[in-house]
Amino acid sequence: MSWEILRPAMDSDSSEFCRQIAALKHDLGKYVAWMSANLDDACWRGPVRDELIDALGRDLLRTRTPAEGPPEPAWALWDRLSAALPQPWTEPELHEVHAAIAVLRAVEPALRSRDAAALADQRDGVRAAQRTVRAALQQLHRRLLQAET
Repeated sequence: MSWEILRPAMDSDSSEFCRQIAALKHDLGKYVAWMSANLDDACWRGPVRDELIDALGRDLLRTRTPAEGPPEPAWALWDRLSAALPQPWTEPELHEVHAAIAVLRAVEPALRSRDAAALADQRDGVRAAQRTVRAALQQLHRRLLQAET
């Protein structure tokens, strides 16, 4: 007998919500810091180098690049995927991600203009926001999976 048979049945709303969070975790949580997370800590200190600007541009301005159509920045991806979630949000992790995305959205003008001085002022907040997005979505997804079993 399969262990699947022994698991309690999960209602379709919960299952769909878990699927939506898994998509958010993958499409946003994974790629919001894909390149910049691998940079040496020295890139995050001192004068802002092109390497950091390029990595943040890739991570934040082109978080998702579909086969057709323009790339989606992190905040547009969040807006699109979170709009499909049941409202109002009862999970604290979603509120954490929402606040972190606001921090990331605020850096858009500096990234687009490659303004190193503005990025120097914002980079600690950007790094913290990236980590929050990743950690909160991982935590929420893990919690939902545990509730399924």
